[in-house]
Amino acid sequence: MKGLDAFDPGGMLFPDDFDTMLTPLRKILQELLATPGKGLRGELLMLCAGGPLVATSPTLNSLVLGVEVLHLATLVHDDLLDQGEQRRGRPAVWKKWGVKTAVLIGDYLFAAAYRLLSNACGTDGMERVNFLLREMVAGELAEEMDKFCLISINRYLERIEKKTARFFQVACELGAEFAALPRAVRVELGAFGRELGMAYQLFDDWQDLSGGAQGDGKPVYQDLKNGVLTLPLILISGQPGFSELLAEVQAEGKVLAKHRRLIRKWLTAGRVEAEVWQRITAYRQRAQERLGGLDLPQCSLLWDYTDRFLDRKSKQKKTSHY
Repeated sequence: MKGLDAFDPGGMLFPDDFDTMLTPLRKILQELLATPGKGLRGELLMLCAGGPLVATSPTLNSLVLGVEVLHLATLVHDDLLDQGEQRRGRPAVWKKWGVKTAVLIGDYLFAAAYRLLSNACGTDGMERVNFLLREMVAGELAEEMDKFCLISINRYLERIEKKTARFFQVACELGAEFAALPRAVRVELGAFGRELGMAYQLFDDWQDLSGGAQGDGKPVYQDLKNGVLTLPLILISGQPGFSELLAEVQAEGKVLAKHRRLIRKWLTAGRVEAEVWQRITAYRQRAQERLGGLDLPQCSLLWDYTDRFLDRKSKQKKTSHY
């Protein structure tokens, strides 16, 4: 499964043809779905639910589609808030269609996702979805409050747990609920997803500096430009001149070539890439340890998924020239 490719959104997402006032909405949605993402959250949900054996269930399809549409909604709004001009190799919605349109499209996707999930989830599942939305907002607000501030590694980890890892956690919990697994097992699978989510955000933050993000159609140095200090930046924040560089970026509103040269120098001197990957590997290993105590047929699928997830050898070509 990749992105939304496995499912036909059809009437579950697109508005009716007969209402001509909704034609622009259909056009924008079709363009968004023409470049689907990796589908990581939806794939995890499906694997926790049992994998290919249950993939034909309409209820499971609604759950997976709901999770992916919810993720897409956050991306539309995030690009607007962060002024990210590209997404998946195409202009971001706000850049092509305008700020107001991006807000409206994101709102529509949030509503569509909530409808899909509420129709497919039980009471416990919707409680987790509501929990997820609260956590994501809290994480994003914390990131906003911390802009251009030197923060601790613990503060950073707490932030990414809320804004990213919770999504992976809840996706796994929803899959476990669909499979009618005991609550204790659902909690353990949720913890498994949380560990993978932490690893994913660490990897994504490293890509923003390494140049690997260009493969996903996103420009680099967006975090620094927006004043968001990620782990690699925190690890070099003690370098003489870093505070001055941060102040210059804030004043200029962009990361200049001289700033990039200094950052590359500090990243190399501090062996930051090795430390970031060490942490990514540790989170992946902890995720697999969570599976060790579970006697489930889908555990072998989840174990294999974790082995492939952010495998460094397969990513080196993307991340080696920072």
